[in-house]
Order: sequence, then C-alpha cells, then structure tokens
Amino acid sequence: MGWRDRFEAFAARKRRAAVEARLPGYTTVMAADAEAGGLEAIASPWTSALFDGPFFASASPDAALPAINTVFVQSADGNTGARDPASLGGGATDTHLIYEGLSRVRADAVLTGATTIRGSQMVFGVWHPELVRLREGFALPRYPAQIVATRTGDLGIASELLFNVPEAPVFILASPAAAGALRRHVQSRPWITLLVSAPDAHLADALRALRTDHGIRRISCIGGRTLATELIDAGLVQDLYLTTSPVPGGEAGTPFYTGAAPLRTTSVVRKAGRGEETGVVFEHIRLT
Repeated sequence: MGWRDRFEAFAARKRRAAVEARLPGYTTVMAADAEAGGLEAIASPWTSALFDGPFFASASPDAALPAINTVFVQSADGNTGARDPASLGGGATDTHLIYEGLSRVRADAVLTGATTIRGSQMVFGVWHPELVRLREGFALPRYPAQIVATRTGDLGIASELLFNVPEAPVFILASPAAAGALRRHVQSRPWITLLVSAPDAHLADALRALRTDHGIRRISCIGGRTLATELIDAGLVQDLYLTTSPVPGGEAGTPFYTGAAPLRTTSVVRKAGRGEETGVVFEHIRLT
C-alpha cells in the first residue's frame, strides 16, 4: 500500500470514528465575560449545542508571533502520561469535539514534539464533517500544517505517515545537530520545510519565522509535556484547554506542566460532562 492509499485509509478511519462516536457534550458551570477579554468566539449550531455555547481563543499579544494554545487531558490525580490517552478517561466529547476539533479548527498548524509522533502513523487534523465545514468557513486549508520540534533529528521521516502526505505541509524545528540527519530526507519532500535554529536561539525565534515568513497565525500544541512547559515558561502560550477525568490513572508523576514557577492563570469557562461523561470537567484557562 502506497502513502496515498495509507493516508486515505487513515482519514476514512478517523472520520468514521468521529461520526460514530456518541458525544454527550458539556453543560456550562462558569463563564467569564469573554468579549471583555478580547477572545474570539468559535462556534456553529452543532458545536454550540454540544459545548453549551461558543468556544473561545485568544489572539497573540505580539503581532510577530503566532497565538498558541495547548491541549491536555489529565486523570483525576493529575497525570497526563499514558500509552493510550483515551485510557485517562476524558471521554469521547473531549477526543472528538475538543482535541480533534475546536482546539485546532481555527489553527493554521498543529505543533508537537518528536516523541509524540514517533511510531504514531498520524496526521493531525479535524475529522468530523461538522468541524470540517466549520474550518472551511474560516477559509483555511483542509489540513493544518504539521510542526514537529526535534533536538536529535530522530523522526523517522521515511516511515511516518505525517511526513509523507503532500496535502499537509510540514515544518521541522531543528537544532543544527539534528539538521544534518534530516536534510537528505527533506530534499526529496518539497512539502517539508526545515527551520534550523542557532545553538543559542530561543524557541520564539523559530515561531517568529513561522509567523512572518510562512503566515502561521495560530498554533495548537498537543504535546508533550516538555514542549508545552518550554512554551509556557517562555510566555508563548495564551490558552490552556484542560479536560480532567473523574477517575485516577495514567503514568504517575506526569502533570501537564513541569516548570518550577507557579502558573498565573484566569479561568474563561468551566464545563461539566453530561450523561455517561458526568464527572468530566473541561476548563479553558488563560495564561497571563
């Protein structure tokens, strides 16, 4: 099976899973004045019925940098690490409406670390037809760009689906040491752009290049914890979308944030799961 057939089969599986999933949705527990906070509302009648209102996203405070959100599901005891994230108990609404939906439906790109994609055979996008239509309404490409950050260059470009789908452009943020191992693979894949940072460069420099040179205005960061913490500590993340399960589990000692400083946050909305997802809590937290 060639890459084209693999991708079409993958996309069909993702669409089928999204359409067939039972989504109980959420009920609003708390909502701040989002308009006063300068947040953009993202909604359709279908998403508003499930989310119990509009979903919100912040703009970047710096016009030279993209706006960034980060998305996590955690167990009741605060763990985010798991071989199968669904085992953490966040529920189908989190998976299909938030994680693979509203958090990235407005995004120009999805950002992840090398560990997250290694062996995954994934391409990150939105899959439910209602969310695809919502994304089309923003005049965005069918698939967001895929951004992968790596220090070692160990990405499996020749074997991973993400790097072999021309419809989804890829940006690799690499150190000089990693770039040498990547160049020969990138040369034969014109849809991949290699952005090499100087040894002492800050992650913000690469993000600034993505914004100014490639038009990447919004990014959804989906992991892992190390990358998210680096972005948060650098003041580059505006929105945290956090779903908390009612059950304990996951790998012990794997919180979504591993930095030393306490986070300064304000709560935008809090939602409670309905039906069989009673006990699940979704929070949109703004990082200040």
